[in-house]
Amino acid sequence: MLMARQTGFSPAIGLGAALALCSGGVLAEEIKLYNLAVGASVGSALVVNLVNARQAGLDFGWDDGKERARLLLNWSLPVERTYGPLQVTTGLELALGSSTYKDEEQPMANLTPLFDWSLPAGPGHAVLETGLGAAYLSSTSLGPDQYSTYWHFSQILGVGYVYQNWQLGWRYQHISNGSIEKPNNGQNFHGLVLKYHY
Repeated sequence: MLMARQTGFSPAIGLGAALALCSGGVLAEEIKLYNLAVGASVGSALVVNLVNARQAGLDFGWDDGKERARLLLNWSLPVERTYGPLQVTTGLELALGSSTYKDEEQPMANLTPLFDWSLPAGPGHAVLETGLGAAYLSSTSLGPDQYSTYWHFSQILGVGYVYQNWQLGWRYQHISNGSIEKPNNGQNFHGLVLKYHY
């Protein structure tokens, strides 16, 4: 099992604390004891890399009054290419979290093969991430929007910068059922991504 590198700042501190604050939604109004318990437990699992992931992280997104917070886990896939200074690596990302709209909550899960296009830039490297996968929504509506189906297609486009073990970036994600059934309002989240590379 891979262990997190000792770099002076544990991923459990940053990711676990953020997860504890956001487990009830992106802008949690109060910290409850169970939020801290979940954050500490998940943070501990992340720091020892219990699931042998290549990366772990969080993303926070917004879409027309909706807010979203998710835990991200990424495992390496056996496809890697190099084109001069440009390196392409692949991974399988599992994203677990929920979206909120006012007092409504919609737990969700995503499974997405991701391509990371990496180019050296300064002391680290710039990353373009693309992906096409599947999403499962726990309900067919959130706020004013109706989605008709629980299963959806998911497309990801993101940019970021990796320095040492940390990656900070911006991500856009579109989720819809491809008009297999109507109505198909879909979701278009954009927001911040923070990842730790083991």
